[in-house]
Amino acid sequence: MTAAPASAERVDSGALKAEVTADPWSLTFTDSAGKAVLTESRAEPLGVRTAGGWARATRASSIAPEGNGLRARVATTEAGRVLDVLIAPAGEGGIRIESKPLSTDGVLVSGMGFEARSGERYTGFGERSDHVDGRGREVESYVSDGPLREEDRNYPKAVVPPWGTRDRDDSTYYPVPWMLSSAGYGVLVAREETSRFRLGVDRADSWSAEVDGATLALEVFAGPAPADALRRFTARTGRQPEPPAPWAFGPWFQTGQPNITPLAEEAALVKAQRDADVPISAAETQMHFLPCGAHKGNEDYERKRTAAFHAAGLAHLSYFNPSLCASYQPVYNQAASAGLLQKSGGQPFTYPAFVGGSGPAGFTSEPLSQFDFTHPGTEPFYEKLVREAFDQGKDGWMEDFGENTPPFVTAADGTTGDAGHNRYPLDYHCTVKRITRRLDRPVVRFQRSGWTGAARCADNVWGGDPTTVWGYDGLASVVTQGLSMGLSGVSRWGSDIGGYNTYGPTQNLTRELLERWIQMGAVSGVMRTKRSGLAVPSYTRPQVFDKETLPMWRRYTKLHTQLYPYIAAADAHYRRSGMPLMRHGMLIDPEDPKAVAADDQLGFGPDLLAAPVLTPGARTRKLYAPPGKWVDWWRSVTYEEKDGAFLPHAPALLEGGREHTLPAPRDELPLLARAGAVIPMLPAEVDTLAPYGGGGLVTLADREDQLVLNAFPRGRWTGAFGEDGQLASVEGRSRKRRRWVLIVRSPERRKFTVRAALGTLARPFKPRAVLVGKKRLKRGAWSYDARERVLTVTFTAARGSLRVESRRPRKPGRNSRPRR
Repeated sequence: MTAAPASAERVDSGALKAEVTADPWSLTFTDSAGKAVLTESRAEPLGVRTAGGWARATRASSIAPEGNGLRARVATTEAGRVLDVLIAPAGEGGIRIESKPLSTDGVLVSGMGFEARSGERYTGFGERSDHVDGRGREVESYVSDGPLREEDRNYPKAVVPPWGTRDRDDSTYYPVPWMLSSAGYGVLVAREETSRFRLGVDRADSWSAEVDGATLALEVFAGPAPADALRRFTARTGRQPEPPAPWAFGPWFQTGQPNITPLAEEAALVKAQRDADVPISAAETQMHFLPCGAHKGNEDYERKRTAAFHAAGLAHLSYFNPSLCASYQPVYNQAASAGLLQKSGGQPFTYPAFVGGSGPAGFTSEPLSQFDFTHPGTEPFYEKLVREAFDQGKDGWMEDFGENTPPFVTAADGTTGDAGHNRYPLDYHCTVKRITRRLDRPVVRFQRSGWTGAARCADNVWGGDPTTVWGYDGLASVVTQGLSMGLSGVSRWGSDIGGYNTYGPTQNLTRELLERWIQMGAVSGVMRTKRSGLAVPSYTRPQVFDKETLPMWRRYTKLHTQLYPYIAAADAHYRRSGMPLMRHGMLIDPEDPKAVAADDQLGFGPDLLAAPVLTPGARTRKLYAPPGKWVDWWRSVTYEEKDGAFLPHAPALLEGGREHTLPAPRDELPLLARAGAVIPMLPAEVDTLAPYGGGGLVTLADREDQLVLNAFPRGRWTGAFGEDGQLASVEGRSRKRRRWVLIVRSPERRKFTVRAALGTLARPFKPRAVLVGKKRLKRGAWSYDARERVLTVTFTAARGSLRVESRRPRKPGRNSRPRR
């Protein structure tokens, strides 16, 4: 990188400084030690583009202090075209640069380029299906339906308005104009108009950010590591709030796509899973309360439906979106007369679009209008509609769409164009989040659309409507989406397990693909299935509750449910730090080039590493293990078919810092655990994380005072469980004695069952004594399997330690001698 000039004016935000020279104009960002972090490109400096080409910054005629920042007037290569530039702190470690020409006549685009390092990778960008690393690409940020495979793009256009689609591989429901560099800095385009990152497209030695409009605003965030830049970015723009209810982390299943599914059919689906000992926590149904009020006249059916799910230990989710059908009377006329709908030419703008849930195929199109969530009257009006579902006992809903705002409507606050289109998901979802905070019991919402700042209002996010294929826009894209969302500050995210769209028989969902998708769902923040979607032509697709799939579904719902304390701890850490649950290697080991380049595997929380199988027929899977020792989960843990428990046995240790080829039989998700880690888990018998039960079901509340600790001790390790539980593991030794110590800090007294694979220790030993605190346990209170080298011990404590010794502690006696 180019060194910062010695005679520069400076803006200081602590960990990041901006250094500006007047003639020639240049801008360099440095760290607190003065090392260049990011340098403006001399070939593509700050500027604006008109029909005649780019007008680039040349020299500043003035630079003057303004508050904690600087304001400059900057001449350009176009005679008379002058830029007004403000550079100021944007929180600790962040700096904002805003530029606007004094005359905006003819300006189409504003932009700025920066020097690119050799080997630098560019990630983030919100939810992306086509790439993790954007280098060599143009990445657009525009909220749209999609993505879709090129051959499938015409199908949705029958029910999606033209401004709601983008014929691009990088199209997405949830863009964030944010780039996180492997070099340890991040850049946000802090504008709502459509923008682009051009990442080594025009020149290999530079990248640029562009906005469709006269004003450019960029916010640069310091590292030094990518995780530090992500922390600063999410602190400024917002992180997902605390989950409203624990069952948000439990497995969900969908009962079908139509508004109405016979109650007996839904009961049979639940029974099949409960009889197979599948732990499910929520049932998702598709009764469209909006846009057309499909629940009207079906209120009794819906109450019975909710009651049946609750009796089966399940939370019940339904469906809302931000639109009103013109046929939904008198609700539509009431909203229109109050000015609550988006307008064009002073009148509510109506267009035909997908309304779902009706017609022989379960899908129809009707004229509708979108709510204007910038109007102060919309929130109380929408709250009345939401309360209709809430008063029936619903526990949450799909909060669908948000991508279809016409760019020519004018919002009540005056916003129009692409800025209004892109900001709409933020206004929509944050309005509904405020509404649900006023409700007197927890409600979990899940959304697909988003923009900068939408994370702070998102209970859960799902990846929209994937295609039932292995590759792009299918299972492979699910991994890419999960990683890119984590790199963009979204943690609780998941996909439609099994996919949604099937365009032609060659895309029919296969059972093998469904099973591999289930495995991916188990290491996602949201584990939820799709029973049906859009199929052309229709066909009978395999289901998680089919007898052929149930064993696989059970295994991975057991794993996901039992990992609840681990997942909840990782989520709590995210809310403090911005570190997502689904983690790219760039966030875990940023100094390891192979970890940084691994785009097809993910860290799941701090101590698990998964490599989903993404190829049909594959029975092995390559995975890069970051430095350190790792435990091959399925060769170190036994899945007990009887009760679904996961029991450690003699560990299979793998050396980190290298690639491994793991076995991947059809029932195995290649999965590693960090050697040294203690994985907190629920007892295997938990059937649901929802508060509903009865009939012998075991709920989370029934076992909240119990925790299973599957330990792979080695060296020193610290971790957590739940919201505020703490764990520490220490391997120690003296000249004559080896020991392992486990320390627990729980907010309340708990029963801990420890299953420790002592073969993971750097120097394994056979335990001769086990102490809880200072109390030595009798031999019958613990057991040790010498062949598998597994210690099992149960104790009850809130704060305490478990100490395992290779020798029995000496008891002072008449013949004992004091140690010298």
